[in-house]
Amino acid sequence: MANYASSALAGAGTGAAAGSVAGPWGALIGAGVGTLAGLFSAYEQEQDSKRKQQILDDIKGRFNISQDEVMSLLGQYYDNPENFLGTEQDVKDYRAALAEYNPDNFVYNFDEFNYDKSIDDFVNPYYDKIIDATSNKVQHSAAGAGVGRGTGAANAIAEAVAQKDDELYKTALQQYNADRSQSYQEWSGNITAMQNKLNQLRAATDTKMNNLGTLATDYTTQKQNEMSDRIAAEQNRNNGNLQLASAELMI
Repeated sequence: MANYASSALAGAGTGAAAGSVAGPWGALIGAGVGTLAGLFSAYEQEQDSKRKQQILDDIKGRFNISQDEVMSLLGQYYDNPENFLGTEQDVKDYRAALAEYNPDNFVYNFDEFNYDKSIDDFVNPYYDKIIDATSNKVQHSAAGAGVGRGTGAANAIAEAVAQKDDELYKTALQQYNADRSQSYQEWSGNITAMQNKLNQLRAATDTKMNNLGTLATDYTTQKQNEMSDRIAAEQNRNNGNLQLASAELMI
């Protein structure tokens, strides 16, 4: 019976150590178990039941003091904000940021390209004078050549005027196309510039969101670990006291 009781008590101590070895308080548990080890041996060797009860009571007291020290250390660790990055406020800020985040805010909404000019806007302002000058020039040339005002002169004048008109139209068309192309490039360039600006703002927002998310996760993990560690410590205490109570029944 004595050997069984000793094994039960040893199991209670080592179980407590194993349950909290991952935390910063693992060393304290180990020290407590080491202190109780000598009492385990004394309990096993003692034959007198009264003395055995005294030793067991001493073990109970020391075991629960050790558990109280673990819970105190747990509190000191988790209550110190310097041990963690995230805070409860970070979680609130992150949730608020998620609620306000709208990807559409980072897409530039632009109007359709609108070019309200025509070829007529680029026709030479001296068009009529140029045509008249061309007609007069050909007429003078025809007169000098003895053609006079006959059909030949009329045809020459008409041909020259048509060529000049075509020349002026092509020049106006080139200027129209060049101006329209430049206007389109400016419109397109403005869209690109504005979208790039929004892309930079979104990148900054994403960075902020990621940072807040990291802090929020850190705080959430911290709280999960705290709950897990406190539950584990209480379970170790309960398991240890249960086994100590079982040993007491064997006296």
